Amino acid sequence: MKKSCLALFLAVSLFALAAPRSEAAGPLNFYVRGGILFDNYTETVLSGLLGANLDINFGALSLSPECDMIIYGFSLNPIIILPGALLNANLGPFFLGAGVNLPLIIGSGDTIEGNLLVKLNAGLKIANFKLQAFLLTPLSDFFDWYILGATFGFGF
Repeated sequence: MKKSCLALFLAVSLFALAAPRSEAAGPLNFYVRGGILFDNYTETVLSGLLGANLDINFGALSLSPECDMIIYGFSLNPIIILPGALLNANLGPFFLGAGVNLPLIIGSGDTIEGNLLVKLNAGLKIANFKLQAFLLTPLSDFFDWYILGATFGFGF
């Protein structure tokens, strides 16, 4: 099942390479964003997200380095810093892509480096706004646990 979902995702991504560019697809777009997260591990904790990303557009593809701060349970202890990079296919105003993130957990005077997370995302870019939905899951235990998130960003 996991392999067939991944194969379908790759096929759609390859098909999207010929799609027209997004309305917000200048050569570089910088977005500041906020959002909300839900994880299936605790099933009750909602968390906040603040972050930024840069879209580097290459026609129908865009490379998006990003850095987010997850405020777990809306508490400042611990804080999770989530740097990463995504490769997105632009389907007109829509985008679809995948990438990796490496969590850094900061709290109680320690910094812990987590395991690589795979990020699958899709969204909409219109004018200076970017709406994104995503799923984060560990690379080592694909879909064993996951985080669902949604962000709204403003670009300039």
